[in-house]
Amino acid sequence: MQQKALSPTSGLFTEETHRNGRDISFRILGPLQVVIGGNTVRVGRNRQLTVLAVLLLNANKIVPVSSLIDAVWRAEPPATADKQIQTCVWRLRNAFAAAGAPVDLIETEQGGYRIRLGAEDLDADAFEKTVRRARDLAAAGHLEDAADEYQSALALFRGQPLADLSGPLTYTVAAHWEERRFAVLEEWLDVGLALGRHAELISELKPLVAEFPMRERLCAQLMTALYQSQRRAEALHVYRAGRHALITKLGLEPGARLQELHQQILAGEGVAPPPTAHRTPRPDKTPAQLPPRVTDFAGRSDISERIGWDLQAVGAPRVIALVGCAGSGKTALAVHVGHSLQQHFPDGQLYADLRGQSEPVPPQEVLRGFLDALGVPVQRIPAGLAARAALFRSVTASKRLLIVLDDVSESTRYEALLPSGESAVLCTGRTSLLKIPGLTEYCLDGLPGNEAVDLLASLVGVERVFAEVDSARRIVDLCGRLPLAIRAAGARLRARPRHSLRSFVDRLTGSRDRIAELSIGSLDMGARLASTLDQLPLGGYRLWLRLSLCELASIPEYVAYAVADRPEEDTQRLLDQLVGQHLLTVAPGEVADGPQYAFNPLVRDHARQRAEAELGAAIGRDVAEQIADAVFHRREPAHDSHRPYRRREEPTVYDSQAV
Repeated sequence: MQQKALSPTSGLFTEETHRNGRDISFRILGPLQVVIGGNTVRVGRNRQLTVLAVLLLNANKIVPVSSLIDAVWRAEPPATADKQIQTCVWRLRNAFAAAGAPVDLIETEQGGYRIRLGAEDLDADAFEKTVRRARDLAAAGHLEDAADEYQSALALFRGQPLADLSGPLTYTVAAHWEERRFAVLEEWLDVGLALGRHAELISELKPLVAEFPMRERLCAQLMTALYQSQRRAEALHVYRAGRHALITKLGLEPGARLQELHQQILAGEGVAPPPTAHRTPRPDKTPAQLPPRVTDFAGRSDISERIGWDLQAVGAPRVIALVGCAGSGKTALAVHVGHSLQQHFPDGQLYADLRGQSEPVPPQEVLRGFLDALGVPVQRIPAGLAARAALFRSVTASKRLLIVLDDVSESTRYEALLPSGESAVLCTGRTSLLKIPGLTEYCLDGLPGNEAVDLLASLVGVERVFAEVDSARRIVDLCGRLPLAIRAAGARLRARPRHSLRSFVDRLTGSRDRIAELSIGSLDMGARLASTLDQLPLGGYRLWLRLSLCELASIPEYVAYAVADRPEEDTQRLLDQLVGQHLLTVAPGEVADGPQYAFNPLVRDHARQRAEAELGAAIGRDVAEQIADAVFHRREPAHDSHRPYRRREEPTVYDSQAV
């Protein structure tokens, strides 16, 4: 890394030549700048700059279109705002691609956009990473190297962050990064004092103290530098001026640390070096609460990599959620990713099963366990939730932890379990958790076909699957490609090593209750689905049963309206609940008639089995007629005497009598 000479307190810091593996650099610690392949990319003013700034401030997270609209127009967006945002993103992509950036640098996601950045593509991320490196060096006693790293971090500032933009967003970002810069600058000054560079730091500290007389740490640093340079009278004058400013403007006396330093200088005593320059190294014992690694874990490689990138991002705590229907392998994936990232979270991993679908664990109990694992004495753990949450944030402020919260429900007060500092949180749940601020959510369903077969092979043996590949594919399809169901199938096949896979296919297809065949011991798909269904209102449950009787691969919204027997607004609310519980999914693609919905095959089979028992044959026939009529009236063209009549095609409907 090449770097020009710098002075960390000179106001506008000199520019650092920053390169990374992709030769891409986005710079927000000053006027917004994009450098690709060594060349500065020209980005349109106003709207494009604002859109890019919001994406960069939320790098590797989905930014809803509504958030981009708010940032660009604030209170009065035009009617074409969403189209203009789309145009801005298109122009940004073209500009980046023309400069040699990957075409998928800005990704289109459901409801928004995401800019995908590497570990040091953003100067703010590079700043935080360099600061962490400097702190580790200082803690290990390598102060010269730590000072160099601190200087490298501070050199990334080129002025006021996002100085070429205006508005509330810019003011908030500028205030945040000014405070971060000052905090790191004070750490660099502490290291310099510990190295004995008192005389040369005086010229750095004097203008800072004059501009910010109420920053007591700066005053203490200047007093120390002057005193150690045999300028005792000046050191005492700095204290008197600082005390006067505090009393005049705030009505407060200086803090205990500054008063103690003042007394030491008055008495002519030795002054100890700043404590932050000799921090205690991390203890050898760190919490490692993750469940054991899943040794036969298979599949999900792409999403595992993306989650890993998100969790390793630098900055404020990252919160990632894995959501999906029962049996989709959320916990296994979370544990797998957690173990793979162990080296990136040196302060340890915390884990809690919140049992959101059965008997939720109170968050104050979870916090008690976390604080105990982090070494807080039992007598220091307060009783109330708010007090424990505040203590947890204080304890985690200087740590880099991975926290896995398993089986989070909507009713859980999980906000109290979020850390501060540079830790990351990985949640799992069956319902959307997007109400957590800044959360990135990944939805899981069945595995891709080949990955599902690989999982079955890891359970029953590669040779056995290879000998009957077609039957193996049929088994995983009958399992809805859900990992839990596949594991249950594998357990039954291992118990019958002489049985062919074909015979097991016949057993599954001939069973009136396939879920029961795919439930064994703790691998109980039936119990998992039942706990989800218990969360539904009666109207949503009935709609779910009725929709299961339709054999259309994707069920149009108007079919749901037809079978719901209630106003469309109520039906839409029930559909949203079913999607939120992952008992239905929104089918991909845009359709003129509105959204379409789909079942996981195994979930649909279970719904039909329940429909037979609970709806009865008469209602089943009524639902079949309602579905057929709805499809016919939607598909039938308006009467035209010049067009020949065509017999309408009846949709295939599952008659509950035949279950």
